[in-house]
Amino acid sequence: MIQISDKSKCCGCTACVNICPRQCIVMRRDREGFDYPVANPDMCIHCGRCESVCPVLNPASDSKPIAAYAMRSSEYMEGSSSGGVFPALAKSVLDRGGVVFGAVMESDLTVGHVEADTMDQVQRMRGSKYVQSDLYSVFEDIKEYLKSGRKVLFTGTPCQVAGLKGYLGDVAEGLLAVDLACHGVPGPGLWEKYVGALAKRADADVSDVSFRDKSASWRHYSVRYTYASETAGIVTIDAARDPYMALFRQDMTLRPSCYRCPARNGRSHSDLTLADLWSVHRTAPGFNDDRGVSGVLVNTETGDMAMREIEGMEMTELSPADVLAENGGFSETVAVPEKRQEFFDGLQVAGTDIYRHMSEYVVRRPLKTMYKRIRSALSSFKRRISK
Repeated sequence: MIQISDKSKCCGCTACVNICPRQCIVMRRDREGFDYPVANPDMCIHCGRCESVCPVLNPASDSKPIAAYAMRSSEYMEGSSSGGVFPALAKSVLDRGGVVFGAVMESDLTVGHVEADTMDQVQRMRGSKYVQSDLYSVFEDIKEYLKSGRKVLFTGTPCQVAGLKGYLGDVAEGLLAVDLACHGVPGPGLWEKYVGALAKRADADVSDVSFRDKSASWRHYSVRYTYASETAGIVTIDAARDPYMALFRQDMTLRPSCYRCPARNGRSHSDLTLADLWSVHRTAPGFNDDRGVSGVLVNTETGDMAMREIEGMEMTELSPADVLAENGGFSETVAVPEKRQEFFDGLQVAGTDIYRHMSEYVVRRPLKTMYKRIRSALSSFKRRISK
């Protein structure tokens, strides 16, 4: 029976919830805003299935990519966080009669995984969501599609892919598993509090969010908040200055398991890994126009075949090291910030001004870093006007 005594040993993938034959495991939210499985001992038959599919209790071995590319789609690049590879890949799968599962932001600003069998539905899955998503019952739905012979594309974090593959076991034929170069996830509880704090400050509800607005710059992206009031309107803020995004990038708000991720370094055994190609200026200068480009790691023959089936892509072959450069989250373990516990404890104090509390823990950029950032932005501007 699953019993979580050390929260760093649960990634929240829900594999245990879905595999339980008695449905005696549910996900419950803790004080920090993360969801964990809780089993009902009176219903448990001690079959051990929940423990057998857990990617933390059964970590896979590291795996190495077999190929890597710089890629982008002129059709889907605008509106995507980086190069538009995911929607192009999704279209390829849909055109062959498959179904796509990915994360969307619902109208209430919660994030969850849903399915799509049209490109209109896929549009909601585009763009990064820096919140751990609710997987609902998608593992069960995916299994049913695969058993019926239908192809499935699933995209998620490495731990979600690892959990899905553990749950599916031998019923994984027809699955195309795609993960991200992920360095961790904040919890849905913190996101809910932050959205509430924004609404209180603006005296208007937040109706839409884009975590990666690259209209001004892909490399130095912003967060765009749309409010339900014309008075509040649309607010765009540099990601380094937005408290929620700044703390995420400082590793302050990550799930405890993210500091010792069981699926890092290729252990999710995904078919493809998508990343921002932050090293583009050095590794693929032909793509370096600050509009966005994806680095793609091909991990399996299934992934390689899927890449070959995509139409209309600009691409150039790289070494895996080129893609991993400046994407340390793929393989490197991040340290627990010294003040993390203090930060989360402060959120529980009655009357806490959430926005102000979060702002107080943001580490401001040193002048040298700001200088480099301005110089990079000017270089990008010069490249644009020279075309």
